[in-house]
Amino acid sequence: MSGQRRRSWLALALAALLSSGILAAGVLVGSATPALAASLGTVTLTEQGGAVDDNPMFTSATSAAACPATYGENAGLRVGRPGGAYQNLGRPLGGGGFDQAPVTIEANRSLTTALGAAPTDGVYLIIIECFSLTAGRHVDEFQLEIVVCGTTWQVGTSCGTAQETRTTLTAEPGGSIAPETPVTLTATVTPAAAGSVLFRRTAGGVTEDLGEPVPVGADGTAALPGVILPLVSTQITYALTARFTPSDPAAFLASTSDPVEVTVFTGGKPTTTTLSADPASPAPTGSAITLAATVAATGEEQPPAGAVTFRQRPEAGAAWTDIATVPLAAGAARTEVTGLADGRYDFEARFVPDDPEAYGESSDGLGGYQVGAAPSGPRETTTTLAVTPESPQVEGAELTLAATVAPSAATGTVTFRLGTAQIGDPVTVASGTAILILVADVVGTYALTAVFTPADATAYTSSTSNTVTVEITAEDGDGDGDGDGDGNGDGDADGNGGGGGSLASTGAPLVAIGASGLALIGLGAGAMLVTRRRKPEPEPVAWPDERE
Repeated sequence: MSGQRRRSWLALALAALLSSGILAAGVLVGSATPALAASLGTVTLTEQGGAVDDNPMFTSATSAAACPATYGENAGLRVGRPGGAYQNLGRPLGGGGFDQAPVTIEANRSLTTALGAAPTDGVYLIIIECFSLTAGRHVDEFQLEIVVCGTTWQVGTSCGTAQETRTTLTAEPGGSIAPETPVTLTATVTPAAAGSVLFRRTAGGVTEDLGEPVPVGADGTAALPGVILPLVSTQITYALTARFTPSDPAAFLASTSDPVEVTVFTGGKPTTTTLSADPASPAPTGSAITLAATVAATGEEQPPAGAVTFRQRPEAGAAWTDIATVPLAAGAARTEVTGLADGRYDFEARFVPDDPEAYGESSDGLGGYQVGAAPSGPRETTTTLAVTPESPQVEGAELTLAATVAPSAATGTVTFRLGTAQIGDPVTVASGTAILILVADVVGTYALTAVFTPADATAYTSSTSNTVTVEITAEDGDGDGDGDGDGNGDGDADGNGGGGGSLASTGAPLVAIGASGLALIGLGAGAMLVTRRRKPEPEPVAWPDERE
């Protein structure tokens, strides 16, 4: 998704409404959609169809009208079966004003990622939700029906007779190129159909559009010349794709090409390292394991000169341990590992060239290598939580919560918690990582954890992370949490009208949720509605999808 069209996002105040019976202390009230929500109007998508694995599913969605009056504080974009549970398709928006004009929200994940699995055929709803700061979610929503037909989706309720298309992509020049080399991308749509092609590049988990959609010619091709792929560090590989959107979705289905990889490098040529182990996993108890690495330079028959560093770690996520550094001979390096206890291990081989101006570094890994008999039952997991920037931070600071799940092959979701209360929706784990972005908008000290729930409980165990304590201080430095500067929790400077305790211990923290879902978290011990002055919305950072 192009980062050029990002918008400010939500700052949802959380409150403990104990006296009304809406929220009990420490209990989460989620933003589940009512089963019989009515439509506030339709939703218009930038694309009328595509593949269920297209990331993002579409560029953006726009509501037919503004949110209802007083329900314009926040807005969300979700998808699901009619009347069922809905999942996020994009980052929720905040900052208010969504009851003044139609709402546009960008998608930032595929339909498959949003639902947590490949969707089955049938009708789904794309919805835009509206929220009030005090009343919560509006009972109704903007709605658009789409239908999934195999590996594609399209606007409507019937798969109809639309003809499937196939899109292929070529890059010239391709393979490995020098910085600032213009690349021409050409997409071919079969059968030739009227429509447009959007070219995209993906690197490091970030997908960006390459300009505007290009019309498809009568011969079924669309070309984008002069593409410059930026260089990051000394080497970067881009996965390039082309997505065809038909002019008449009733006649033709959308399609996306397979990715074409182009590597941009400076100085030395890119290299490729391949790691293997003998014996193959599983190895008998007490085996001597030979690790072998081969290194090749792109476009050259002669192997590069340099050395390979081998290292290992228990799969459950312990620190890496170097095994040996072996000079490369005829493009190969070997080492032997002995004395490993029964269990699963990760191995890695990293090539470092003698001449970094002639060749680039490269690495390869083997995950889940089993020594001895595999234990019965699910495999143990560990979850580690890191919060950046480090504590303390002033109110309004943006925090990134990153949960790392080991082994990285474990699939499932991570639930982030503030104390015992859940923050937002569970986040899908992608390559062992799940990330949530928050705006901390209330002074206090908070305990954050992450809980991993496996997709298959027979394969992996659940696990809870370490606790990270975050201190949020006032901008003016009073840091007492009750707004009066004396730290006694009475709410005013003279001690009258006492409220009993600071926000850090008994109040209702206000945390803006910037990743998935909207939630109300009650942490108070008395009837209290806490409000604070509004603050300018920060620019959001890029969302790591997919996690997704």
